Amino acid sequence: MIIGAVNLLAAATAGAVWILNTRSATRVEIEASLEVAQHFATTTIRDLASQGRMEWLSERLPQELRSLRHVRILLMADGKLTMLSPRSSSGEEYESRWAPKWFAALVGPTLSGRSIRVVSASRADPVIIIGEPADEIAEAWRDFSSLAIIWITLDALIVVILYIVLGRVLDPLASLARGMQSLKGGRYATRLKPSRVREIALITDRFNALAHSLDGAREENSQLYRQLITTQEKVRREIAHELHDEAGACLFGLSANASSIRSFANQLDETHSTEIGEHVGEILGNAERLKTMNRTILKQLRPGPLGQVQLAQLINELVSGLQRNHPDTQILATIGELASSYGEGVDLTLYRCIQEGITATIRTGKAQTVYLDVSERRLAGRGARKESRQILRLTLRCDGEGFRVSKPQDLTLATMAERVRALGGSYTFRNPPAKGTTIRIDIPIKRATAQRALALS
Repeated sequence: MIIGAVNLLAAATAGAVWILNTRSATRVEIEASLEVAQHFATTTIRDLASQGRMEWLSERLPQELRSLRHVRILLMADGKLTMLSPRSSSGEEYESRWAPKWFAALVGPTLSGRSIRVVSASRADPVIIIGEPADEIAEAWRDFSSLAIIWITLDALIVVILYIVLGRVLDPLASLARGMQSLKGGRYATRLKPSRVREIALITDRFNALAHSLDGAREENSQLYRQLITTQEKVRREIAHELHDEAGACLFGLSANASSIRSFANQLDETHSTEIGEHVGEILGNAERLKTMNRTILKQLRPGPLGQVQLAQLINELVSGLQRNHPDTQILATIGELASSYGEGVDLTLYRCIQEGITATIRTGKAQTVYLDVSERRLAGRGARKESRQILRLTLRCDGEGFRVSKPQDLTLATMAERVRALGGSYTFRNPPAKGTTIRIDIPIKRATAQRALALS
C-alpha cells in the first residue's frame, strides 16, 4: 500500500513537470514558426509585387511555406478566407484521431496576440498567418503514450518482483505468527518449515527449539500429573481401606460394647439403670453418626461398588450426594444410555471428573445452576482417520462467574485434563468472562490404554 502510494505520487509529480515543460516547448516552437512564416510571406509578397504578379500569390505562397510546421496561411480574397497552406496530417483530423481533448487541453499553450499575423498584400487581399499547435500536441501525445507504456510495464515488473521478494519474506513471518498462536493454544508439537531467507531461518530455528522445549516440559508435567494422580488414588485407596477395616471395626466394637453395657444396666436397680442407659444411648448415637460420616468419606475417597453397580446408577448417586451437600445450587443431570461398565480406569476417570468438576464449579465459579450431560456417542472419521470411533462424552456447564486464571482450582482442572489424556481422550475448557464455564471431555471407549487405565485405577 505504501509502495503503491509513493509510486503514484512520483508518477503524478513527473507527469506534472513533463506537462509544464511540453506546454512551454510547444509555445516556443509556435512562436518561432510564426516568425519564420511571417518572414517568408513578407518576402514572397514583396517579390511578387515588384514583378507585378500578385495573382500568383495563392500558388507561390503555399510552395514557399510547404515545409513549415505549426502555422496556417489564409488569404482574404473578395471577402472570403481561402486556405493557402495545405492542411497537414497534424491538423484537426490528426488531433481528433491521436490526441484526446483532455490531453490537448493540458499541454496546449496559451497563444499570445502574435499568434495571428496579417501581412497586407493590398488593402483588399490580406494574408493571415495563424499558429497551429495540433501537430506538436500530437507528437507530445505519441511521446506520452510511449512513456506511459514503458512506465506501466516497468511498474508492473517492479510489483511482480516485490510480490515475489516480499512473499519470500512475509510468508515465513505469517507462518511464524500462526505458529506462535498454536503455542499460545497449547499445541507444543507445532514445528515450522525452514525458511530460505537466512534471517527468517534463524528465527524459525529458535522457534522450533522453543516449541521442542515446551513440548518436553509439558510431557514432564504430564508425567508428574500422572504420578500425582496415581499416588492420590493409591493414598485414597489406603485411607479407604483403613477407614473400612480399622475405623469400621472399632465403631462396630464400640456399638456392640455399648449394647452389652445397656444389657447389664438393665439388671441393676431402676435409678442406676436409667442413668447408665442415657449415657449408653449417647454413645450409640455418636457411633451411628460416626458410621454415617465414615460411609460418606469412604464414598468420596473411593466408590466401593465401582464395576459392580451400573455406571449410570453410580453417577446418579454421586449427583444426588452433591445436591444434598450443596442445596443452594441446582444440579440438572442428563444421563444417556450407558454400558454397565467400561473398565475400572474409564469408570473411575469419569466418576472423578464429574465429582471434581461439579465441586469446582460450585465452590469457585459460584454457580447457581450446573448442567451435566453424559452420553455415549459415535464420531465420524476426519482427515486421514476414516474410521468412526465410539466415545464417552461428558459436558459440564454452569452459569456462574467462571473460573479465574492462575488460581488454586487450576490444579483441579489440570488433574482432570491429565486423567482424560492418560486414557487417550480430549479435554476442552471454555471460560468466557462472566458467562460461566463449559468443560467437555471425550474418552474413547475401545482405545483406552490398558496400562494407563490400570495405573489410574
